[in-house]
Amino acid sequence: MNIEYIICGCIVLVLLLLILICCLRCHRHKKAKCRVKCRSDEEKLRDINSALKGFGFAYDISKDIFYSLEDAWQRKMGYGKIYDEMAPSMNMVIDCEPIYFEYDDRLFMIELWKGQYGITTGAEVGIYTAAMQDKEPDKVFYHAASEEDRLLMNITLWKNGKKLFQRGKIHWWLTGFRLGEFSYPGELMLEVSISFTEPEMLDAFVRGCYRAGYLPDNLHIWCNRVEFCFATPKTKQPVKRKCRKRIAQWQNRHNCRLYCRVTRCFERTIDKLDYLMQAYPRVFHMILKLGRIGSGRK
Repeated sequence: MNIEYIICGCIVLVLLLLILICCLRCHRHKKAKCRVKCRSDEEKLRDINSALKGFGFAYDISKDIFYSLEDAWQRKMGYGKIYDEMAPSMNMVIDCEPIYFEYDDRLFMIELWKGQYGITTGAEVGIYTAAMQDKEPDKVFYHAASEEDRLLMNITLWKNGKKLFQRGKIHWWLTGFRLGEFSYPGELMLEVSISFTEPEMLDAFVRGCYRAGYLPDNLHIWCNRVEFCFATPKTKQPVKRKCRKRIAQWQNRHNCRLYCRVTRCFERTIDKLDYLMQAYPRVFHMILKLGRIGSGRK
């Protein structure tokens, strides 16, 4: 009989403990919701960007996207083809389009990316340089463009005909990532506009585009600016790992749904992020560690 009392007592204690935990969690979440509603956008943006800065990114409330900082630590990492080959292992399922050309006695590479970066849908354009070498361009390791080699670039990302975002800036790595959006690379089209400093550089880039598989009709040239669309890649893609990509996309879709479910009490991304920082710090840090933001790839 004593054993039965002990077992019943333990069960009651466990139930009381679970109830207490649920009450504390509900109180914490309710308190977090109240704080989100009371805090100004300036306060939220300050705290969010403070957390993102160490990863080389910031959040743009007007465009509702994450973007890479010009002084991001990734600038020191350069670029090698292996980065693209390893992308699926970092939950990045993306299309790549490297354009190689020679100018000013150096090798240049301007590469485009679009696809699913963990819990975000996004796109990038990066500028890289290297000394002339007796190697195939895709075998060379490149360094991020210097201040003098930065270019004015504009990108617009579309998904199934719907505009996700547009950005324009003089940069070495122009990016944009929409949080909680799940996409397959084939659903995305990236419009790109690049303004070159010299006509000779523009001509060299255009020749690089032709070697990559673009046709004259694909490029719209005006003065020192070239515009084109990146939908289906024309260059050979990194080694395919279909199984790993399927697993990555399954995880990405699951994480996007988890993010949407946990933050369903708010409509704006800035409120969702502020809520996660206070009520679900582990989920917030999970966002920071997924895809390009958490990647040491650049």
